[in-house]
Amino acid sequence: MRRFLFLHSTFPLDFFIVVCQYIDMICIKCFHEKTHVTNSRQNKKYPITWRRHICDQCGYSFTTYEKPAISLVVTSQDGKKNNFSIGKLILSIARSFNHNEKLAGSYSHDLANTIQDKLIHLHNKPAISSQHIAEITHSTLQNFDQIAALQYAAQHDLITPQRKKRRGRPSFSYSEHDSDHSSLQ
Repeated sequence: MRRFLFLHSTFPLDFFIVVCQYIDMICIKCFHEKTHVTNSRQNKKYPITWRRHICDQCGYSFTTYEKPAISLVVTSQDGKKNNFSIGKLILSIARSFNHNEKLAGSYSHDLANTIQDKLIHLHNKPAISSQHIAEITHSTLQNFDQIAALQYAAQHDLITPQRKKRRGRPSFSYSEHDSDHSSLQ
């Protein structure tokens, strides 16, 4: 397997796409170490590359989707810093679909990828708070499923209890990031 070592991280994305095309991939059917790329396409909106691979030994063809790994530091409310985990986000979203488990299984992964794409666009921030990720997730869920959004907000303390005389929908507690939050929708 050919490997490339880059000492500087400011190479353009197009250069990496050209180079990655020639890195060997293991066949997912027979585990042979040599496959070759027959077709490759870049997504126009997102930094995702679609590739069609064919195994040199068994002839099996398969597709891969390549996207950059997100290296985002998440600061929790108690001040701990951790790396972003899309797996935690998927589980968190799936828990908000208590009313419809079929939707949880079908859409949690796709919704988490949508939120991850929104976080990638915040590339100028080296760290992001877990509260801000919860706000972005809640906003995305509101556009998809109102009940799941409400359950997510309740699980992540985004609902502000208001003891006023008027009745209505609950208000949500995030207001410090409203300018950032509205631009991500």
